[in-house]
Amino acid sequence: MTAAADDALRLFKHYDTGRFALTLSGSMSKGTSDELSDTDFRFYSDTPRPDPGPEWDADWQAVRRRWAEKGVVLDEPWFRTVAEVDAVVDSWLGGHGTPDDLVWTVWGYHPLADLACQIPVHDPDGLVSRWRDRLEPYPDTVRHATIQKFLPALRYWRDDYHYRNKVERADLTFLSSLTAKLIHHILQVLAAVNRVYYPGDGNNLRQAAAFHTAPEQLVSRIAAVLYPPGGSADVRAQRNGVIALIDETIAVVKNSALDEEDGA
Repeated sequence: MTAAADDALRLFKHYDTGRFALTLSGSMSKGTSDELSDTDFRFYSDTPRPDPGPEWDADWQAVRRRWAEKGVVLDEPWFRTVAEVDAVVDSWLGGHGTPDDLVWTVWGYHPLADLACQIPVHDPDGLVSRWRDRLEPYPDTVRHATIQKFLPALRYWRDDYHYRNKVERADLTFLSSLTAKLIHHILQVLAAVNRVYYPGDGNNLRQAAAFHTAPEQLVSRIAAVLYPPGGSADVRAQRNGVIALIDETIAVVKNSALDEEDGA
């Protein structure tokens, strides 16, 4: 990706941006890319990027076409100011961060996962290394806030009679949405227990397979409850499987000595 990054860097250097950095992000920086992955660049600068106009756009699309001919898909670059990123990091480390609601990710964009894994391509001012230094090791404030946010919902739905009644009615629309939501909450809690930034945008089970502290056979059990082969006939088993995972996730939190301090 070095040559593609050089192509991108030549375009970005035309702007009066003050300090700036170009990074490789997405699945390639997280080590989860495969033959279907695209290439994501992030561009950070002191001043906002000006409206590039048709000339810049034509140049960038030419770069994308050139690399597409080589089998490399370049995603649209993402521009952020240094001040914006500093504010986001401050908010998350203060326990108040929330994922950005973006169309291309189901559970929202999780900026800390992105920042913690980015690979600097051009960072002469050490912007990216400064952010990563603030995120390593995984901060206690982020762990505490994440568990406090997602664990109460798991406790609530575990015994909720609405959930049980929807199972009896085989309300597949309701149950499919709730099951996915609860699995997401379980993964959020377990990622925090394991001090791993939750990516949100993909390859979550691949990450979960590497958790050191988790319910046994976590990935296969999640797959089983998300995709019951018998449809409505299997929703009771689906709910039972989700409840078992909730119980064991709560136990993981307790056994990790996080119960009292994280409001578990």
